[in-house]
Amino acid sequence: MLKFVLLLFVTLGINGNLLVKASQKTDIHNAIWGARTSSDVLIKREVVKKLFKPLRIVAADYEFRQTSERTAYPRTITQIVVTDQYSDGDGGYATLKSGGPGMDFAVIHLKSQRGHGYHFTIDIYGQ
Repeated sequence: MLKFVLLLFVTLGINGNLLVKASQKTDIHNAIWGARTSSDVLIKREVVKKLFKPLRIVAADYEFRQTSERTAYPRTITQIVVTDQYSDGDGGYATLKSGGPGMDFAVIHLKSQRGHGYHFTIDIYGQ
């Protein structure tokens, strides 16, 4: 009888671990602002990466401004897609500080988790 109970506990323990691992989901910190249509074009694609600093949070602002010398009429932003390149949950966070969809500029605040860096791909679409 004792062997049966022990076997039952071992079996339930293994199954319990499998269920916990199957239900865990990695956190990817992607951000999307605005909506894109079929007539939109990619205005800018930028890869932004910052290395980690031990026991510290790394943060910086990414600023997108269209220069008036290059374009007489700057494009209006319709969508911003920030893709986290760390798929294991150790990536950073992106927040829109100012500008964005409906404007011709954007300032995005990028922030890492403590003790980690960040690696984002920023795509800006507009008309």
